[in-house]
Amino acid sequence: MKSVEIPKPDGKGIRLLGIPTVRDRVIQQAIYQVLNPLFDGEFSQSSYGFREGRNAHQALKKSGEYIKGGKDIVVDIDLEKFFDRVNHDRLMHSLSQKIGDKMLLGLIRRYLQSGILTGGLLSQRTEGTPQGSPLSPLLSNIVLDELDKELEKRGHQFCRYADDCNIYVRTRKSGERVMESIGKFIEDRLKLKINRQKSKVVPSGETKFLGYRIVKDGILTISPVNINRLKDKIRKITTRNRGVSLKLIISDLNSMLRGWLQYFRFSKWLGRSRES
Repeated sequence: MKSVEIPKPDGKGIRLLGIPTVRDRVIQQAIYQVLNPLFDGEFSQSSYGFREGRNAHQALKKSGEYIKGGKDIVVDIDLEKFFDRVNHDRLMHSLSQKIGDKMLLGLIRRYLQSGILTGGLLSQRTEGTPQGSPLSPLLSNIVLDELDKELEKRGHQFCRYADDCNIYVRTRKSGERVMESIGKFIEDRLKLKINRQKSKVVPSGETKFLGYRIVKDGILTISPVNINRLKDKIRKITTRNRGVSLKLIISDLNSMLRGWLQYFRFSKWLGRSRES
């Protein structure tokens, strides 16, 4: 598996992707098609990432409903380097509850432990699921479904998209209790790590979820961070020293803006939202 580095959206640091060979990608996609029907039907209704028929806009709509209903304090949990820290033994145990084929389980473990080629050097993987693998999104949902089930058991209202999880409560005091107890569950039970600096308990309008900011009455607005990122992208596309034709600049700009406007079409900042 070859490593590829891409900059993180916030511009701070890089994200390491593991790109499988063509043969491995085909095999992993075949495994995914077998495993997904076994697991997806039992995933939480509050899980929206990497699932057929579910998307970020649905998660945002449900979050807005919780906030409009009075639960406008957000327990915003940030998992530190989630994809790099997944515990292989716990994941394999979860898989073995539904998969009886030991050869298949062994193949999945080998993919989890496959080395990553970086700068000509092969590094062995002892934990984590490589981003870029067709299996990784499903495996991440299997890992975090245990968190979903725990939150449901405790009666919490929440939305999770991949490793981005927001829990909605009525008061800051209750939010702090939830942060403490759920943080302990994540670290002690799931063997993952909470990023204490980025995790917070705040009014809904003071944090962002999936690029949006949701104000107290449940209205979606664009987070200032994403507006600044848009400006940066426009500057990079239209810079004078790119050495490309005006026609190409306009084409690149139109393409980027169409995607951006499509994603943020529900924001009040762009006017009245419409149902998709």
